[in-house]
Amino acid sequence: MGLEDLKQITAKLKQPRLPGVVLDFRHKDDCGAIKVGGSLLVQSVDVIPPVVDDPYIYGQIATANALSDVFAKGGRAISALSILAWDQEHVSVESVQAIMQGCLDKLSECTCPLLGGHSLSDVEQKFGLSVTGVVEKSLWRNDGAQVGDAILLSKPLGSGIITTALKRKVLKEAPQAIASMVALNFKAMQVLQDFSVHACTDVTGFGLVGHLCEMLNPAISIEINTGAIPLLEGALELAKQGVYPGGSVANKKALQARVCNQSELPDILFYDAQTSGGLLVALGAKEGLEFVQRLQDLDIHVRIIGSCVPRDTHAIKLF
Repeated sequence: MGLEDLKQITAKLKQPRLPGVVLDFRHKDDCGAIKVGGSLLVQSVDVIPPVVDDPYIYGQIATANALSDVFAKGGRAISALSILAWDQEHVSVESVQAIMQGCLDKLSECTCPLLGGHSLSDVEQKFGLSVTGVVEKSLWRNDGAQVGDAILLSKPLGSGIITTALKRKVLKEAPQAIASMVALNFKAMQVLQDFSVHACTDVTGFGLVGHLCEMLNPAISIEINTGAIPLLEGALELAKQGVYPGGSVANKKALQARVCNQSELPDILFYDAQTSGGLLVALGAKEGLEFVQRLQDLDIHVRIIGSCVPRDTHAIKLF
């Protein structure tokens, strides 16, 4: 399902204003948010098909991907439920056990318990989680960026391109991409708690441009220095060869009218549908530099990739 499909569907949905609801599907944010007693809970769900052959690694990636939305709102994950669509003709019991163990090992990194879940038979294998988190400081919206803010990205782009190359047997292995996809955004979120976050989201299925568009508000445009964007090893060469997923093409078709593109890099890189991508953060310029240093000390190579400027003709500018 693409961006335009989602817009058409949600625009026609009606729900009464209910007590405690802070964010719901109408806000186009990463999570729902609701006040329960004295707590602010955030909730999200994400399910993906296999992006690698190894079931244990697949379980890790699907888990990191599902947790990321909660981290992008400044939330601590407090519980998870698994969702397993099992292709029993092609996926063994042992493989499902490996998927689940990969999930549990990732959840343990952020001390989030798996409480249970739901399984069903399906002709296509899928796995994911419904995650509940609690926001203990401030809720980070995705649309609060201000003129002068730095835009930062905490993981390299190109996972959609790399996993497509693996599926097509163009690549035999991709250790850097796998390491990136299994890495949680948990530590980056923890460090961000010490900063005044103006906006935060994570880069997943709508690609960098799609998630930048979610960060927009009427006061700003966003300028991106594409030469500063970190790329996974091999992603640039594969993009030049035309190796990329259909979802990336759909993102480009839906979003390119909002973009002024002056970059010399293949533009599909900026629309590439990511799995378990990095946090995309808007911070004041000085705090942005400090955040980079703090994460580099943790061996997380976040980059400043752009800035927010006064609103112009094009919402997103790539140069």
